[in-house]
Amino acid sequence: MRPLLALLLAAGIASAAPNVLFVYTDDQAFDTIHALGNKDISTPTLDALVARGFTFTNAYCQGGQSPAVCVPSRTMLLSGRSTFRTPAYNAKTYDKPTLGKVFREAGYATLCVSKPGNSFRPAHDHFEKVVHIPHSGAETNAKCADAVLEMLKADDGKKPFIVYYAPSMPHDPRTAEKEYHAKYDPAKLTLPKNFMAESPLDIGVRDIRDEKLAKYPRDEKEVRQHLADYYACITSLDHHLGRIFDALKAAKKLDDTVVIFTSDQGLAVGGRHGLMGKQNLYEHFKSPLVIAGPGVPKGKIDALVYLHDLFPTACELAGVKIPAECDGASLVPVLNGKKEKVRDALFAVYTGTQRMVRDERWKLLWFPKLGKFQLFDLKTDPDELTNLADVKEHAEKLAAMKKLMAQQQEQFGDTIERVK
Repeated sequence: MRPLLALLLAAGIASAAPNVLFVYTDDQAFDTIHALGNKDISTPTLDALVARGFTFTNAYCQGGQSPAVCVPSRTMLLSGRSTFRTPAYNAKTYDKPTLGKVFREAGYATLCVSKPGNSFRPAHDHFEKVVHIPHSGAETNAKCADAVLEMLKADDGKKPFIVYYAPSMPHDPRTAEKEYHAKYDPAKLTLPKNFMAESPLDIGVRDIRDEKLAKYPRDEKEVRQHLADYYACITSLDHHLGRIFDALKAAKKLDDTVVIFTSDQGLAVGGRHGLMGKQNLYEHFKSPLVIAGPGVPKGKIDALVYLHDLFPTACELAGVKIPAECDGASLVPVLNGKKEKVRDALFAVYTGTQRMVRDERWKLLWFPKLGKFQLFDLKTDPDELTNLADVKEHAEKLAAMKKLMAQQQEQFGDTIERVK
């Protein structure tokens, strides 16, 4: 069957198909948007997107087998596959569906703007045009936005377009333009509620580069400076995303463009649980997720979603056939109010050392090599400060969550032993 867009093109009504702008930032935690509750940060462009779009507050990368979690995250997103079904991260070629390939074959003009490393390069090659921009400090955000603006300036409107816009910010080294660093006085920033000088549990990541960006034990002054630099990079990113939105608006294309804004994963910058990086599965691992555009209502929901759900979601919003190989679930039924959720539980991994499962309220972390568990009631303890795994009154809940984790391990083809 021919994709819907191909039929529209043949009928001369391609304008009915929306453009798609897929914004995929690097290491941006879920709670770094002013409009979603972070009063310390300035994000006017994202605030406006939240105001006109639909926000998902529980969006997760499913983890991976690499300390550079951005690699599996981008591989899952671009291939639509779940964590144990992704192609090899170092693959040179890939002949199955990818985001760029599917949209290109459906008749879209396709552009990939991304960092060249720590991503899934074969999927980049499936886009019609690829602009690789290495992380180059303060100029990075501007260079990435300029590449998109160049495409928009040349766009003749004969085809709808999809842009995969993945700047390598706010990943370290965190240097933005001076004006954005000047916005943030470290001494005035709020430390996370779960800031700790030392992690109460050694989960085996102390010597990973992300964790070595700050000294042990974590020093409040040093951590505040990290937060200030992190926020400066996000505010810079926000400004340059605004330039793209302004160009779309000036070209009268913004109202016809689906915008999907998210990040490859969050991280613990700020000393959350005594950590700094993304090699863990606490809640700071979540990504922001806002979708806006034609047919997308305003709203906010705490439904549990994976980032690789966004591949089929983009397809359905654009009228492009969803590949059978996609493991994700389209979020369109949630967007249009036909469903409140697409799944009851989420499962995530980090190498062979950590496993996570959560439902709408409860979350279980398992550290197989340590033989330890952490159980959190996210309704009463969203910052994961009180471990209930060893509390007698919660023994039944612990057993139920272990059972759920084992089921999820089986469902996704986990390569380690089942939890007991």
